[in-house]
Amino acid sequence: MRVNEELITLILPVYNVAEYIDQCMETVTAQTYPKLEILLINDGSTDDSLKVMRKWEEKDSRVRVIDKKNEGVAATRNLGIREAKGTVIGFVDPDDWLDLSYVEKLFTKMQEEDAEYVECDLWRVDGRTGKMIYRSCGSRMGAPFTSEEHMKYGPTATYKALSRKELWDRYDLHMPSCSFESPAVYSLILALSRKNAYVPEALYYYRRFRPASLVETGYSADPLLGVKAMEFLTNEFKRCGIYEEYKGILPGIVTYRLNDILAMQYHRKTAEEFRDLVKNYESLRGRLFPQSHQERYLLFGGYNLNRILIHMDLLQDPGKRFNFSSLISLYKEREEIRPVHHKNRYREIMLEKEEKQSYFEILKDSQPEYLFMDLLEERFDILESGSYRTLSDAREGAAEQIEGRRIARSSEECTELWKRSFDRFYSRSKEIAPALKIIVLEDYLSEKVGDLQGQNVFTEIDQIRETNGILKEYYTYIRENYPDVRMVTTGDLPLYFTDTHFEYGAVPSHLNEIVNQQIAERAEARL
Repeated sequence: MRVNEELITLILPVYNVAEYIDQCMETVTAQTYPKLEILLINDGSTDDSLKVMRKWEEKDSRVRVIDKKNEGVAATRNLGIREAKGTVIGFVDPDDWLDLSYVEKLFTKMQEEDAEYVECDLWRVDGRTGKMIYRSCGSRMGAPFTSEEHMKYGPTATYKALSRKELWDRYDLHMPSCSFESPAVYSLILALSRKNAYVPEALYYYRRFRPASLVETGYSADPLLGVKAMEFLTNEFKRCGIYEEYKGILPGIVTYRLNDILAMQYHRKTAEEFRDLVKNYESLRGRLFPQSHQERYLLFGGYNLNRILIHMDLLQDPGKRFNFSSLISLYKEREEIRPVHHKNRYREIMLEKEEKQSYFEILKDSQPEYLFMDLLEERFDILESGSYRTLSDAREGAAEQIEGRRIARSSEECTELWKRSFDRFYSRSKEIAPALKIIVLEDYLSEKVGDLQGQNVFTEIDQIRETNGILKEYYTYIRENYPDVRMVTTGDLPLYFTDTHFEYGAVPSHLNEIVNQQIAERAEARL
């Protein structure tokens, strides 16, 4: 324990989480740093939460319960800030839990670096299966974020961090009473803090997919999801006198946060609700940053293409994505649309788009300025069953398996079929949207997997190189026959490899986020 002890206040906003409070509080009260004030604030719970809270208040003299009417998590946290007696404050969600050294390690780091804000990594725990995923909050593959990268890419949750109360008081900071109140202040706090510190260790356990959580239910009723939060963030930069210093990166920060919300809500909202949300975001960006990129685009390619483009300062509408589908599958005889069921709702939606051949319809309706493509989904074999379907990862995982003739991707038949498909795809796209600009990213399967300290060759390297040879032939065909298509070279980048710890799988079709950002910069230069 460090000699210079200070009182640290932990603020827990509680609403209808009676069954989780004990697990959380057992780890809070057992912290190796004992000089704590623990504020349990009941936000008008209708279950037994208050009863459980009172038991902890009786059990531990450091616990103080505050009971109030329901006002929402932001108002509850703001009350905690005002009530806090500690010189340092931290937020804990009562359905999560802590490593027992959480407070001590963060506070020690804060003192060592004379920081006003310190955060750690976290474990994301699936509340259904118990599966744990490591989430880094201050670095990528061990490389610390720059200040600007931290403000844009750092996870915005107000838990997993301690901050000086004086920082909040100095600027009269508070959280807005709206959805996504944490993203509304996260980047601001990083900008205002005289110094930030980071503990590269997962000390916080965040419970995901809890049925009654705000992410799963509460946000769906908000027609302006995230709009007020991003307006608040931008206005706070102005109120605190630092807007001019950060105006160059704020559009990227806001757009990245909006894209994150869109990805989160895509499968949770009806099609009409989601279209309205996108329109609200487009309007917001136009109001806040009229000089920034406002172009609309479609995306056709592999999942990693999504990860690349999210680094660009463009609004990314998942409804305008086409993943898990090849160009060949756009051209098939009309037949009864087969039902599609998949345990992954996103993949199910993409397969439904393939079944309905909806690309050209969406192109006609949206009239985007750009189409971004890569050909990674062209690595799969094709199934012919009266029509063509891509035997993608999503198709292989669908509940319904369709019988038919398999056309090997490596076959001459498939190559000719693909070339004819691209010819028709190009001509029809230009016919529907004459002003459409097509940008093709020459993405390939990664040959290596690892981190910044070193990489290893994938065991299936021969198969990868064979597939990449096919993709190179396709890219060459486009380059030689369609000079107006803007090609973006990617494979020459030194960090072109898969991150061993990528949470969605260390497979050759996924790249690390550092190189994804580098590719995005090249693509943005072609706008």
